[in-house]
Amino acid sequence: MNTNSECERVRLALMASLDGETADRSALEAQHISTCSSCQHWLKTQQGMTEELQKLAYPRAQVDLWAAVENRIGQPQQPRLPHQLWPIVAIVLAWRALQLLVDLPIPVLHPIVPLVAAVTALWLIAGDPLAIETSAPELEKRGV
Repeated sequence: MNTNSECERVRLALMASLDGETADRSALEAQHISTCSSCQHWLKTQQGMTEELQKLAYPRAQVDLWAAVENRIGQPQQPRLPHQLWPIVAIVLAWRALQLLVDLPIPVLHPIVPLVAAVTALWLIAGDPLAIETSAPELEKRGV
């Protein structure tokens, strides 16, 4: 009598051989199949499915993306500061230099300028947080 674990082991080995991952069946697998009706039925089903799948024709991709992907593989992406942020960086540095060189009479301005610069930088990087974005199909649904 065959055990479930033995059937499972044999079926895994058979799947590998049906997929072309291993050589032909071993003598132990062939002996098990000859005595186990459950595995015989399973093998016939798998062979039929394999034959059907091998008959299928797969269409070729319309666009070959490999050239674009290959060029980007292995090239480390350097984080770059967007060109809109350079004026903000210059203003913050100039403000800090002014703070160090001149004793400003209004201390409330000290944290406001860097805060405004940070908010402006986030606005430029992330875009308008109040903007409503939608897609073309959504607009078509509404007749816009």
